[in-house]
Amino acid sequence: MKEEERETEEGAPFEGEFRERLRSVKSVTERRTIAGLARELGSLPVDAARAALETSASIAGVSLRASIEFLRAAPRASRVIEAADLRAWGEMGRRLAMGDVETAVSFFNAGVEELGHVPPQARPLVFQVCSRQMTLSSAVALETFRNAPLLAAYVTDPELLRMVFEVAAEISKRSARHSADFLKTTPRVARRARDFGPNDAERIFRAAILLASAFAARAGGIAADAWTALPAALA
Repeated sequence: MKEEERETEEGAPFEGEFRERLRSVKSVTERRTIAGLARELGSLPVDAARAALETSASIAGVSLRASIEFLRAAPRASRVIEAADLRAWGEMGRRLAMGDVETAVSFFNAGVEELGHVPPQARPLVFQVCSRQMTLSSAVALETFRNAPLLAAYVTDPELLRMVFEVAAEISKRSARHSADFLKTTPRVARRARDFGPNDAERIFRAAILLASAFAARAGGIAADAWTALPAALA
């Protein structure tokens, strides 16, 4: 009962905020569309619904159309990712809309179902890396986002995958381009580590990540160069 009361208390200001934002939309047709989409958010947990509404308002400051597409995709996306990641996904789309609205619309329409193959502990790092890469190129960030599920197929251990994206995030502090190169090379390093057999593959790959992490902490982009050299060195 207490939980229901708490959700009701949280939901009251939430609904008030929504009505206020809805009134700011001038087009009657668009107001009806947004209101209809918002009703679908009522079935979501309060934190996810609030994240969706607040993020859509932020996107609307750039493109109302992209904001509507985000709202349309949010209920489906919330079944895959947490509220914090929903915000990060929306923010990524907002930044895409600043460059090209059609790209942002396509981004939201594509959804996040494939991201379900990425372990939850690695997802915030995926968005962190993409956010930093967008300062260089939205195309690079999109490629990283779309390739994250493929990378999860190569690095199947959730902890090792988290470590990989942790190193990429560290590299991206200094060089967005090198962080992308690091992630592109990772499948080759993983395959080479497997050549040593099932007993040693994980131990060698973990040691390789720790080495790359040391490079990343001290020299940023040089970690990607060292990572690229690893397959030949291991051979």
